[in-house]
Amino acid sequence: MHVVLLNARRRRIASVLALVAALGVLSACGQNLGKSNFARTTVAAEAGSGAGSVPDGDINDPAVTPAVMRTIDPCPLVGKDVLSGLGTPENDPRPSLTSFGTCTGKATDAGGKKFTVSVEIGASTYVSTSGVTISAVEGLPQIERKSKDGKSCEVGIMTLRKPERGVSFSVTYDGGDPCATGRAVAAKAVKSLHASPAKFPATAGTLTAVDPCTAADTAVLTEVVPHGATTLTTFHSCDWTPGSNPRISIGFRHGLPPEERDGTKKIDIDGVTAYQKVGSGNDAECKIEWQHKPWADDGVEIAGVIYKNYDEKKDEAASCGKAAKIAKSVISKLPKP
Repeated sequence: MHVVLLNARRRRIASVLALVAALGVLSACGQNLGKSNFARTTVAAEAGSGAGSVPDGDINDPAVTPAVMRTIDPCPLVGKDVLSGLGTPENDPRPSLTSFGTCTGKATDAGGKKFTVSVEIGASTYVSTSGVTISAVEGLPQIERKSKDGKSCEVGIMTLRKPERGVSFSVTYDGGDPCATGRAVAAKAVKSLHASPAKFPATAGTLTAVDPCTAADTAVLTEVVPHGATTLTTFHSCDWTPGSNPRISIGFRHGLPPEERDGTKKIDIDGVTAYQKVGSGNDAECKIEWQHKPWADDGVEIAGVIYKNYDEKKDEAASCGKAAKIAKSVISKLPKP
């Protein structure tokens, strides 16, 4: 996932939440599974999925802590071994070109209908009281949402309650049952998480094992944005903000090596070649990214910082100067390749 203030997925989620709020439905921020009317209700799930009463309180499962989840390779969760029980897989699953935690698998069922299953580790697993099925799988809350046209479904396994994050399976299945497929894949994923999930190689200095919320010096963050606090946005990205504005976003991803293109400018930060780009709007915004180490094939591991302030007017020198100060702190603290 590349480091952005609001990536495409988060924008989609935000728009859904806005619509839900307009309809008078509680959003994730106002809803707690442990205090909901449906929280203690046992909801039917796939056979063998370990369905039971939705657990109350914090999730204290050592197998799914953020530190563990950020090291897990998502592709085996939608790999051939998983999808072969539902149909005939099409080749190997395709990892995201921009995110550590996302991968997509495709298959064809016995009737010739194609379906796609995408997994995102670190996704938001927000809860509402409308159009959602709540259950439990091996002690973890499961949140299920089906699209209005019935052709797609999202099944999320919550592994962290504050903020609500976990593993999301998005299924597109025109002519089939996307939710049943999502439940089946999610059930296998949870069993894998509790057993021996495939992980990224533990190479020296890899960003896959780094907590983004501790990647910068707190004193430096406070100097740039006073009175802030950290909020995990995915298992590989974190925000520092006193509320919603101003905001510093720090995150890690993989992708093609950064270069001077699409308005980026090459800069030097303590001997490290980085690339900065100001936002397209009128507000103060600057993104700085740099290559950390090789990843796979032509890809590399990338670290990045974004400074954003809606109360400041666009000023490249000012906003990029603040982003660079944070980037310098991150560079000094990251593990050496």
